[in-house]
Amino acid sequence: MLGKLLKHEFKATSRLLLPLFLILAVLTIMDRIVLGLNVFEGIFATISGFITFAYVISIIAVVVVTTVFVIYRFYKNLMTDEGYLMFTLPVKPSELINSKLLVATLWTIVSTIAILLSLIIVFSGTSYFPEIKDGFALVFEQISLQLGSYANLFYIELFVLIIVSIINNILMVYVSIAIGQLINGHKILGSIGAYIVISVIIQIVSVVALGVFSLILGRTIENVSALPQILFPLVIIGLVVTNILYYWGTNFLFKRKLNLD
Repeated sequence: MLGKLLKHEFKATSRLLLPLFLILAVLTIMDRIVLGLNVFEGIFATISGFITFAYVISIIAVVVVTTVFVIYRFYKNLMTDEGYLMFTLPVKPSELINSKLLVATLWTIVSTIAILLSLIIVFSGTSYFPEIKDGFALVFEQISLQLGSYANLFYIELFVLIIVSIINNILMVYVSIAIGQLINGHKILGSIGAYIVISVIIQIVSVVALGVFSLILGRTIENVSALPQILFPLVIIGLVVTNILYYWGTNFLFKRKLNLD
């Protein structure tokens, strides 16, 4: 059943997001062309400026629309009148959460990759692209120089950290919505309030944890090699723990405290 839920969710979200990515692709090509022409006089300057402006707006739109839409889909599909249908399906609440989470994570990753590729294509047509490329090459060189044999571990942990962070942000919104739905007549305000409270608690816990580990590890934590050996693993573990708590809380509230009134 999870497969059917995933297929339905992906199809529903694709109707908006795929055309958005297509617009980004078209504007990327157009902006790459006008920047490559280096014609910035008269009417050409106006056209070039308009295309660049539209391109920047398309990048912002991809980020904002993707984020807002996956949240909207979760809330509308499960917390409004549609929720009566969804929760009467022969599936567990966890399967509903899983389908939303997997698709939301996928679209977030796809949007990030799309924007990065778009920027590379556009800037490759500028005169200062070699400087940007050399800058990144220098960064990678310094990472290899400073971390030595731990460089590959650094990249692996950085990738894992990014994925876990994306999931963490999504699940934090989900559990906030699950808490907010307990408040009759003010579900959206309740969700926003829950999100703020959770954010504050996480910030306080993070600061305290950082202080404790700083006292325990001393100056060891200031060494660059501590990133892949100590800091990244600790952060990843912390995010995984909070992800489990967010997921469990969302699933528990949907199973035991569901309120669709």
